[in-house]
Amino acid sequence: MSSKSILISGAGIGGLCAAWWLSRSGYAVTIVEQAATLRDEGYMLSVSGAGMRVMGEMGLLVQLRQAGLSMDRHLYLDVRGNTIMQFNHGKLMAQLDHQTVLRNDLANILHQSLNDTANLQLGTRISSLQQDEQGVDVRLSNGQAGRFDYVIGADGFRSTTRRLAFGPDTEFCQHLGMHAAAYWMDAGTQLEEDMVAIAEPRRMSMYYRLGSKGITALHIWKSDLDTAATQEARKDQLLAQFAGSHARVTDAITNLPATRSIYMDALMQVHMSEWSRGRVVLLGDAAHCLSLANGQGASMALAGACCLAQELAADSSPAALQRYQQRMSPGLHALQVRGRKAASLYLPDSAWSFRMRNWIMGAMPKSMLLNYFLKSAREEIHLADHIQLRQLSKQAA
Repeated sequence: MSSKSILISGAGIGGLCAAWWLSRSGYAVTIVEQAATLRDEGYMLSVSGAGMRVMGEMGLLVQLRQAGLSMDRHLYLDVRGNTIMQFNHGKLMAQLDHQTVLRNDLANILHQSLNDTANLQLGTRISSLQQDEQGVDVRLSNGQAGRFDYVIGADGFRSTTRRLAFGPDTEFCQHLGMHAAAYWMDAGTQLEEDMVAIAEPRRMSMYYRLGSKGITALHIWKSDLDTAATQEARKDQLLAQFAGSHARVTDAITNLPATRSIYMDALMQVHMSEWSRGRVVLLGDAAHCLSLANGQGASMALAGACCLAQELAADSSPAALQRYQQRMSPGLHALQVRGRKAASLYLPDSAWSFRMRNWIMGAMPKSMLLNYFLKSAREEIHLADHIQLRQLSKQAA
């Protein structure tokens, strides 16, 4: 084992960012990713606040902005096609330091920035872990084995690393009572605005025009089921969940080709009292998943990767892992509390509560409504900014 070696499980936003910082701190970094390619099913995400500062420290803001998506006109309809509200989302969010990008575009920016400083192994995952006070012995799914100073689990809210080192998902995953599904629409699909949402009691369908990339659909519905259907059964599950919805919704699902990949999973938060055990530490959604109910998941993965690297650069002992959690926890706890409250209001249960919400939004002056949305976004970014990131410009250079 080299004097400073790290294995990162997961080549997502957090894992790739951690590899960038750790390689510049003198660590020999290996990344394993169970997917055969850098995954492209994550669709879009937002980077703001702490995430923008980390990208700036890495010298990647220009690339991030070049990959940015313009999300201007938003239109909300009810199931009959009546307008609930309409506003210019892009103009509103322009008042914040904020960028919307495709997940795979951000992952590619981070991957390219590594410049081969990390050993990336695709189609590979961790099969087993055994650790002692000096290091971690790892066996991989490809038959290889190695010993590392540290193992970082950055492999999502259904983390294999977490199950191996900490225990089953049921001990840490808190269901928010909703499911989500997403897929790409056919190339010829037309959309009258940059985003069109069809809102109903207990369910919502959203369609996003992502520049030249195409149009993607996102469906959210109330459900307490813990597991998603198999890929082959997902189209039928969506048809059942959205039966009787607007024709735009049901026709789009019905016409999905059998070969079309559909992302589907429960919306969950991850709650853990400890993010590390010995020399195994968790990062991003594996440690503190926020879910779609918050808009800070990618930014928290970037900030967490930078924060963890800072602590390991200052002190390569396991105490660095506790300091990383101590710096990240206050802001993340506040975001999770906020996310649970938002999830409880996101999809009204009854037709009466749904109509009441729509009436309030329709009766409220548009300037007041937009100020409310802007204030909410600022508050979320402010909570994320509780994380204290030291300057690493010298290392970044």
